[in-house]
Amino acid sequence: MKFSYLLIAFFFLILNGCSDFSSESNEFELSGKYYACDGDRYGEIIDDSKLGKKQYCNGYRWIDLVPEDSIVTIRPESKDSTVGDLSESKDSSQIMYECNNGSIVINKNLCSENPKEYLPLDDSEYPYAGIPRIVIETENFRAIKDRETEIPAKLQIWGENAPESEIMELTIRGRGNSTWEKKKKPYTISFNKALNFLGMKKAKKWVLLANYFDRTLIRNAIAFEIGKKTQLPWTPSGKFVDVYLNRVYQGNYYVAEKVQINKNRLEIGKDNFLLEFDVNYDEKYKFKSNYYDLPINIKNPDTLSSNQLAAIQEKINTIEKKLQEKPNSKDIVSLIDLQSFADYMIVYELTQNSEPNHPKSVYTYYSDKKIHAGPIWDFDWGTFKVSKTGWRNNSAIWNEQLLKNEQFVEIVKQSWKSYKKSFEDVEKTIDSLSVYLHQSGNQNNEKWSIDLSSSFFPDKNKSFDEAISMLKEVYLSRIQELDSLVDKL
Repeated sequence: MKFSYLLIAFFFLILNGCSDFSSESNEFELSGKYYACDGDRYGEIIDDSKLGKKQYCNGYRWIDLVPEDSIVTIRPESKDSTVGDLSESKDSSQIMYECNNGSIVINKNLCSENPKEYLPLDDSEYPYAGIPRIVIETENFRAIKDRETEIPAKLQIWGENAPESEIMELTIRGRGNSTWEKKKKPYTISFNKALNFLGMKKAKKWVLLANYFDRTLIRNAIAFEIGKKTQLPWTPSGKFVDVYLNRVYQGNYYVAEKVQINKNRLEIGKDNFLLEFDVNYDEKYKFKSNYYDLPINIKNPDTLSSNQLAAIQEKINTIEKKLQEKPNSKDIVSLIDLQSFADYMIVYELTQNSEPNHPKSVYTYYSDKKIHAGPIWDFDWGTFKVSKTGWRNNSAIWNEQLLKNEQFVEIVKQSWKSYKKSFEDVEKTIDSLSVYLHQSGNQNNEKWSIDLSSSFFPDKNKSFDEAISMLKEVYLSRIQELDSLVDKL
């Protein structure tokens, strides 16, 4: 019956001839694949597997308008009477135009804005999930095998049906420590020039966080939201995307601003020191502190003289000596920015992040003759856990000595009191992300399974929605617990 109808439809086209249609091509779908002809006549492909895309209709050659194996549904203009009748019942269809540059757009007025080229996207298995999609192709489809080799690549942002950006040049490499060893890899990308990527402030370098250990996918985003509600001068921003690397779906990623000294990031001047307390101890310039044997990596400046290295070591050792000998001294305020350390402690306690205890990714910076805490980083593993109660970091880094300082304790108390209401409002963000990421989260969790013991990951075997609900419950409970803990300081 369908085949007969198609033949009748095609015969109808021939009898009616062509409409007075302009050179803009349009195509439509009835019950099979249709393509515009290179001219003003129309025809159909009944069996695409046999006839292929480049056929002839009434002496005109078919135009390849869409990527391989794609179907674009199109409603011809009303003046195209020869094809208008065929798509009368197709209310969901729409007209499409072919621009001079070969792009396909919904409205011909968009031709000037539409990218001239596109990177192919096959989403047949994992379709559009309502969030931006990033398509990356490495040079010659080279595999990303390590965290050092910068591989040339191209990137394009896709919406639901078409690209939403030009093709951008960049390099890509692996990143992370424990996360790099997992199946779903995190990456660092570096564009050839600074740009406002996904609407965030202009920069060259960005981080693609895999959130492999996080069934909810939102732990980092929620922690950053909490950080932004404090007085910490800069906390990274991020955007959720679905990533396709070398034409393979990689799942949901969080594109985050990289921790670095930059006018649009941590703006403290290039001559100041960005330090990372981290047991991996893997930077070119590094040292261990005298009193607490803390592993300190120097992230900035990129190059140091022996005098500069000695100078920052001396500053850190002076701070530790003062904390060790006279923790309640009023002089502490001249060496340590107490507000930033109070805010940092509050964020890590509220999220139950214990990384400062065996320091990993614990950032501080030296500026204005003081050591400052932050920026915050790395919340995808071991945070927002049901089993964690009480203080988590009261003995970490310098906190034990700082809590002996009356000024510091008072700042913690007043800051908590000031922030509490805004922390409670984060529940709305959790709810919003739960809806926004619902399809993407489920597709990601279908693609990847956490391969570690569920005792480390209580949400390992939960659905995306169940994991989100548990996180919210733990978070709201933690606010109430900290209210009591801070009051007893």
